[in-house]
Amino acid sequence: GTYRTSDGRGGCDGARIRFDPENSWGDNAGLNEMLELLKPIKTRHGAALSWGDLIVLAGSTAIESMGGPKIGFCGGRVDDVDGSESLPLEDSAPGMNHLIYVDAGNATGQDVREAFAKMDFGDRETVALVAGGHTFGKCHSSRSGFEGQWTHTPTRWSNSYLQNLLNLDWELVDSPAGNGKKQYNHTSGLMMLVADFEMKEDPTYRGFMEEYLNDGDLLKADFGRAWEKLMNRDMGNRPCLGEEVATPALTVDYVEVKKAVKEMLRNDRRATDFNHYGPLFVRFAWHCAGTFRGTDYRGGCDGARILHAPEKDWPDNDGLVVGDDEPQQELAKALLQPIKDHFGDGLSWADLIILAGSAALEDMGGREVRICPGRSDVSAEDAAAGSMYLDPTIYLNPENATASDLKRSMRIMNFTAREMTVLNGGGHAIGKAHKSKSGFEGPWTHTPTIFSN
Repeated sequence: GTYRTSDGRGGCDGARIRFDPENSWGDNAGLNEMLELLKPIKTRHGAALSWGDLIVLAGSTAIESMGGPKIGFCGGRVDDVDGSESLPLEDSAPGMNHLIYVDAGNATGQDVREAFAKMDFGDRETVALVAGGHTFGKCHSSRSGFEGQWTHTPTRWSNSYLQNLLNLDWELVDSPAGNGKKQYNHTSGLMMLVADFEMKEDPTYRGFMEEYLNDGDLLKADFGRAWEKLMNRDMGNRPCLGEEVATPALTVDYVEVKKAVKEMLRNDRRATDFNHYGPLFVRFAWHCAGTFRGTDYRGGCDGARILHAPEKDWPDNDGLVVGDDEPQQELAKALLQPIKDHFGDGLSWADLIILAGSAALEDMGGREVRICPGRSDVSAEDAAAGSMYLDPTIYLNPENATASDLKRSMRIMNFTAREMTVLNGGGHAIGKAHKSKSGFEGPWTHTPTIFSN
């Protein structure tokens, strides 16, 4: 539940809940007991079973054993050695870092909506998750500050949570923990949280609650889908452990593709880029691949989403696929179009963009770049969905970004400080900044078409 779309951080991959800061968050009170219960299983299977996979599998198995929906499992999480990657998650409002979602004793329906939207959940999915999740278990005053259970059958799947919330009479009382928090109690001994009630009062949430109240099978199915999404959101596009990944059938001679790119590099007749297309093609490849997030495996050049909205229209990508100042024939995509046409459907745009950037670097004096083909192209619809949460600035604002900002940005892409340094040093050894695109003007070196130190 810590996953967030803004930078792909969080989630159970890494199993950082074992370490501080997550281990000390108030909302995680008591979960060390769960880790102790699972420890014999972890010990039995050793390194072959990660804590991240075990925690997710244990939760899903528990749901199934209590009569809930069948939950699909996607293994392959890798455990972190400490909790340092969770430190960026502690950016909530003062005093709120201990919360996974919201302050359940003081949250409005809109608070719930905003918290779940950060994880890419819509209103229907949120209701399904809450209604299904509150079917089970109870609150403990020693942990959450609230006391009681939502249903009379807290270890068995049912539609009782919604039946109770929507149909029973409730009284707002002080929590028995004596901590000043409020909760709703029923004379039968059940309880509801303020957040439960506020969701009920929200017209959109209320509509979905009533729909699920009248169709328990739909709730069960939707809860199962939402739970799978919650568990696997941080896995991104990675294949699950043991999943067979089809090897692409390569029908193109990629050495010839690279040769074709190199043959055209010095045919540049523009007056803006030193009569060499190399810097433009490097930028095309950089901006296509530079959206990748190692935090949740979104982005990257596979799919060639840079050819479609929204990426093609990002200001940082001006002059690559569309442009305000250049003639159409001088755009990076248009320049590569004859090569794409010559090699046909067997050559994806994604591979061509990367090969063009690599060929340009080699031609300008860089080392030979290994060819790793096999990328595919996606439709405009899939591109829009895949680019939804990526950063339109590609990396950061070059005018006011600090070294710390750059480190955070590169860390999201899984680059070390050394790799970050050589990427920037090498990338800025060639080409120039254009006032009409970035707001800056001029080259970084006196030899912008020769790779140098």
